[in-house]
Amino acid sequence: MRRLERSCNEFPLSYILVNNDDQLIGYCYIDRLLDDEQSVIIESVCVQRMSRGTGYGKILMKLVEDELHQKEPKIKCIYLTTTDKRHFYEKCGYEETTPRVRLNISSKLFNGNEEVFKNLLASQKQTAPDSHVILQKGSSVQRIATVWMKKRI
Repeated sequence: MRRLERSCNEFPLSYILVNNDDQLIGYCYIDRLLDDEQSVIIESVCVQRMSRGTGYGKILMKLVEDELHQKEPKIKCIYLTTTDKRHFYEKCGYEETTPRVRLNISSKLFNGNEEVFKNLLASQKQTAPDSHVILQKGSSVQRIATVWMKKRI
């Protein structure tokens, strides 16, 4: 909810999908990538559990893509990661791609330091990023494979 409250007309952006009764159906959070000015990453896509399987997720994705294409013409590609919704994103036109280094630049850490971080990344030996997320529940820790996907808009 904090992300939604902080959202404005600049990245990072939050989008919501509501029904005719102004009830929240879905939410999407998007940020820029440090190393690619023509790409963004969708960090979260959530649809209310009771609304899943009804097409709202596909509607939300299409609305976000259309909005990005219209208001951010320099954006040519959308990336996202998923642990369990690959089939859904494929139906939305996304394809599996190689993992990327995931550095989002909306953090206060990057303010005024974008070039320093770009140069640091460029000077590093290129290795394949780890494509897992760490899930911790109580005292158990589990590594879950993550699939990187992209779509050209």
